[in-house]
Amino acid sequence: MNNTNRALNRSVILLTGLVLLAAATLLGLLATQVTLRDAWNAVTEGVGGTVAGWLETTPLGGTQNSWIWFVLLALLLAIVALLLSFILRQGRGHSGHLISEHTTDWGTTQVDSAVAEQALHNALSEHPEFLSTRVTTYRVARDAVLKVSVTCRRGTSPTDVVRVVEQALHALDELLGLRIPAVLQISGGFRVRTSRTTRIT
Repeated sequence: MNNTNRALNRSVILLTGLVLLAAATLLGLLATQVTLRDAWNAVTEGVGGTVAGWLETTPLGGTQNSWIWFVLLALLLAIVALLLSFILRQGRGHSGHLISEHTTDWGTTQVDSAVAEQALHNALSEHPEFLSTRVTTYRVARDAVLKVSVTCRRGTSPTDVVRVVEQALHALDELLGLRIPAVLQISGGFRVRTSRTTRIT
């Protein structure tokens, strides 16, 4: 869960994979097919001559440098900026505030995410069937969503796990006075692994 569009992630991965697959296929054919290699050399020579002609006919002012180079440099810088922005967005989406409401004309009411995370962690850690618990807060469509990840002992029933976590979430809702959306992820143990679930409560 982060604030990066999932479809964009999948599209970038798919496009990158297709480009690498096409490049690998082309290199393999060039290395094994003499006819294709000769045709490739003829094409590259023709393209090289065309590009050289473009560079000669597009000088920048009184210099010998073509303005095409500067356009290409600007495009490369734009691509680098987009990639850096994409990379920096990864792993984000975590929110430090669970509740932030404008309650009066003089200010807002804020509840830190740590309050809910620590309360749920303490409530769930009292149950011996849980090997570990982890609670994090994410911002999804401007709303805070809790993600509760529990690792259970072998033989633990997923139904019992859902019931215990839902009780803790309901207690938290009563404490805060409103319902907080939550995602439950269960893992661990053979019986749990065969019934792994992600649930929104």
